[in-house]
Amino acid sequence: MNDFVSKMFANAISRRGLCTSLGLLIAGSALPASALEAMADENAGQRSIAHELGTTEISGKPGRIVALEFSFVQALDALGVAPVGITDDNQPQRIDQLLGKHIDYSSVGTRLEPNLELVSALTPDLIVADLTRHSAIYPQLSAIAPTIVLNSWEGSYQVIKDSVVVIADALGEKGKGAQAIADHEAAIAALIAAIPAGEKRRFLLAVASSDSMSLHTSSSFTGSVFKAMGLMPAIDSSDPVESGAGLERLIAVNPDVLLVATDAGGTVLDQWKGNSAFTNISAVKAGTIFEVDRNQFSRFRGLKTAEMIGREILAKVYNAG
Repeated sequence: MNDFVSKMFANAISRRGLCTSLGLLIAGSALPASALEAMADENAGQRSIAHELGTTEISGKPGRIVALEFSFVQALDALGVAPVGITDDNQPQRIDQLLGKHIDYSSVGTRLEPNLELVSALTPDLIVADLTRHSAIYPQLSAIAPTIVLNSWEGSYQVIKDSVVVIADALGEKGKGAQAIADHEAAIAALIAAIPAGEKRRFLLAVASSDSMSLHTSSSFTGSVFKAMGLMPAIDSSDPVESGAGLERLIAVNPDVLLVATDAGGTVLDQWKGNSAFTNISAVKAGTIFEVDRNQFSRFRGLKTAEMIGREILAKVYNAG
């Protein structure tokens, strides 16, 4: 037996060969589940990940991920992964708010214009990019690392949920993706159960700027969260957002519940509040107009964001939650 072992060791020059030889010797003995999982992880096979701009081949389990949109950061967090690089718009406090905690990462510029030199310097093994913002630089990103392109900027609630599954597959973590979706859907179901039956009012998210509002329709992320919760969006449209809406357009929509997303520093909402026509909007007359955080309701998208929107609606509209 000793001669046999010596021959086996002499032939097992590589590390992989050594592991294989030892595996032959201990065949039939039980290894801890954690060890088996580690071995499976190390030898994760190559897979084709379909995305908005084609198919990307990925092998193994990427560990150095760069996320170029906020929803991808939140998706990675749901999967237990912290990206090494994020386009945080040079405002790191937004990432703390997005995740509800602080993580260590390197900024790679803005979502609109990622700094490709900074991305490359991080030596990523996976980049997750947005269809609207980053299609033009997809070749450059792909030259740095395997890149998948998903629809975050104009993504509906269902699209954002589907993106979590795609990202999980890209990471070699399909099971974690399925679990994240299941946990989220249970949380949303609990929120839906707290909404009074027979709700027929029309809900609208309007993002206020200095001179106009952007009205989010049924196909926007927030509007489609409304629909998923059994609430009626005030604007039914295949276009996610009506940009540049003035007071006349808002009056014509006449929502019953109006959520106005604002930033600090003043918006057109401050100007309209003293206008008698504005005060005749159903939501204003009923006292169901609420200012909400623009990051949470407009810039961010993700499973946690959808749950936050549900909690905010319960608290503000129904005094519950």
